[in-house]
Amino acid sequence: MVIYNAMSDEIVTLNPQLAEIYEQWRNTPENIQDLHPELFSYLIKKGVLVEDGIDEVNDYIIAKENEEKEMKEFAVTINPTLACNMKCWYCYETHKNMPAMNVNVKQAVIACIRKISDSRTIEKFNLSFFGGEPLLCFDKIVKDIIEEAVNVCNEHGIALFIHFTTNAYLLTERILKQMDGLNVSFQITIDGNENVHNTVRRTKNNETTYSTIIEHIRLASSMGFSVSVRFNYTAKSLPSFIDVLYDFQNLSNFNRDKVNFTFQRVWQDNEGNAKQIEEKVADIECAFEKAGWAVNPSQNYVVPYCYADKRNSIVINYNGDLYKCTARDFNTKSREGILTQDGNVVWNAKHEKRMAIKYGNDFCRQCRIYPICHGGCSQMKIEGVDTDSCPKGYDDERIQSIIKGRALFILGQYKKNNGIQ
Repeated sequence: MVIYNAMSDEIVTLNPQLAEIYEQWRNTPENIQDLHPELFSYLIKKGVLVEDGIDEVNDYIIAKENEEKEMKEFAVTINPTLACNMKCWYCYETHKNMPAMNVNVKQAVIACIRKISDSRTIEKFNLSFFGGEPLLCFDKIVKDIIEEAVNVCNEHGIALFIHFTTNAYLLTERILKQMDGLNVSFQITIDGNENVHNTVRRTKNNETTYSTIIEHIRLASSMGFSVSVRFNYTAKSLPSFIDVLYDFQNLSNFNRDKVNFTFQRVWQDNEGNAKQIEEKVADIECAFEKAGWAVNPSQNYVVPYCYADKRNSIVINYNGDLYKCTARDFNTKSREGILTQDGNVVWNAKHEKRMAIKYGNDFCRQCRIYPICHGGCSQMKIEGVDTDSCPKGYDDERIQSIIKGRALFILGQYKKNNGIQ
């Protein structure tokens, strides 16, 4: 028997004899204590049995709040511009008439970074660049912000981590050398094998991009930078990604330890059979793993708390508008605050609403999978209808399949990590 506990996100495995005791007396656990005190203590320890009067959900939320209060890290994501050198059909940004961050906003960003660092309450600073394509503004904006962040973090002994979400077309050796010695990572997207990718991802001058992007991934990894390669797939393009494996296998000078792969379905795509698509993704993931590459499993059945749900996280647009989520259009109507010229963060009522609803409604808090789902991210909750029902529309059958899937995933990871067939 395998018992899964969503609160601790752990499994308990019982042999047939112990499973029989548990199954027979689970509703009168004092009998388990009499028959097998060691089993009883273990089930208490693992949270399978809970003392009367304990409110697990309330304790969970309090623990999350305390965790945030004690968090000694801060995340700032910057859009130097919303312009892009490409136009992918699924992108939610228009990229039309998009200027770059001006000098005044850049100085406000630098002032903001200094204020956060001067607070002496953080030990880790996560600085990310998004867009648009952030490397379009590397020389005029990004480079200066990084230099200031390095200086201020060094002054206060703060660990600085820098991240770029980029299409990598401009990720040349010249740019990489300017970040040598810094803790820099990249998320780089690919849309299929060479033929498929080049139908989706061309420059505005109609140049193909696949071979250049693959080469720049190889270059970044060989120089010691961590690269997360994100496969943006649709039901139609998914089978082509097996060819990408062969392209990576045939290139030399890759630092395999610095590269990992993640599958992410294009959100507008809803074609095909969902179960068959999941199985196909799992097959290709397995092929990459067998070839010696690191893969972040797409089906682990857990929805992690999003960066947008954390108080110590801000997104600064090129014009100084503040947001929390990067997966939506950056229009002024949706902003959640502004950055003042002297670097102060001023939130509005929309931000406070986000923080108030991030732990879900009453329906969510009574659900068996609340700790691993929590009703989705705060962005989804803001945009959804506030009703006393599941925000994701899950029924009992779907919830049961998630529980089973998560338990089997944990068991599978344990077997894989311990070399068990």
